[in-house]
Amino acid sequence: MWLFIMNRDKIIALLLALIILFKLGDLYVDFTNQVAINHLIQEIILILLSAAIFVFLTWDVVQRSKQAQVLVQQLKISKARSESLSKKVIETKSQFFAAIEEQFIDWTLTPAEKEVALLLVKGLSNYEIAGLRGKSEKTISHQASSVYKKAGVTGRHELAALFFEELISN
Repeated sequence: MWLFIMNRDKIIALLLALIILFKLGDLYVDFTNQVAINHLIQEIILILLSAAIFVFLTWDVVQRSKQAQVLVQQLKISKARSESLSKKVIETKSQFFAAIEEQFIDWTLTPAEKEVALLLVKGLSNYEIAGLRGKSEKTISHQASSVYKKAGVTGRHELAALFFEELISN
């Protein structure tokens, strides 16, 4: 769209330049044929107005081109920052889940308990975990209790807090 507007403005400027040239030619012909002075003045005014519009339009196109270049540079910088931040988030997420896995190993959780513990840390309810794992809610409740006991916490909120408080405090 921006390119279309810039090209449209250039076409208008070119047409204005052509009008100015034709009007100058017409003024010369009228002047040599000794046309009435009021007609010559009218043509001079039209030429001056057309020239003023041409100059303004040309100046405006140049200014918008400069602004577009600045915006392109800012966009490149923003994109680079965003990509850098995305990489950092991915690295941090990786490190976070590695730390969780390490802690699960220290607590000697079984594979099933690890899966339940991770889903608990993510904030899922026993009912939701049972649905995801295809187990009964009672089985999930027992596995969650085992996780809490091994972790030395009383419930899901304390379990999640163990990991998130560490994130926030660093």
